[in-house]
Amino acid sequence: MASLRGLQQPDLSKKLFKIIKSENHAIGAYESASRERISIASQISDWGEATGDDSISDISDKIGVLMSEMGEQEDLFAQNLEDYRTVLKQIRNTESSVQPSRDNKAKITDEIQKLKYKEPQSTKLVQLEQELVRAEAQNLLTNITRQKLKEAYDLHSAAVIERAEKQILLARHMRRLVQLLDDTP
Repeated sequence: MASLRGLQQPDLSKKLFKIIKSENHAIGAYESASRERISIASQISDWGEATGDDSISDISDKIGVLMSEMGEQEDLFAQNLEDYRTVLKQIRNTESSVQPSRDNKAKITDEIQKLKYKEPQSTKLVQLEQELVRAEAQNLLTNITRQKLKEAYDLHSAAVIERAEKQILLARHMRRLVQLLDDTP
């Protein structure tokens, strides 16, 4: 059943809610891939042992260990993505709290424009301009959004880089192991 939380939020928060929800599904896929990779690693090792060929058994066991480590890396990647997703949630929450202030600022700005057109000498104009200054001060939370966005995608890119570097190392080592298997007749 879908959550109703996304329906009760301002438009910007709704968009971020969808991103957060999609990331949750992606994280689940990485966790699933991790479990599958670890299972396959065990199966390769078991198969190699069952062949009765000592060379195949030895190499397949080592490949199984490396593939299992690749699976563990997928799980670590999923955990790192969850950290990034948590920061996105903080942005969403900040956006939700700031939206009423933004709406109020827009309303005050509209009122000021109407008064300047209809009654340029109105005393209410000064009062509205003061309210606008207060509303703009509340909108300084936008800087928090920028900081959190930077933090979120720094976490995301660091996780991708770490995963890629480790996968490359493991794959290269696996390739060297496979090359050790003598396949000459």
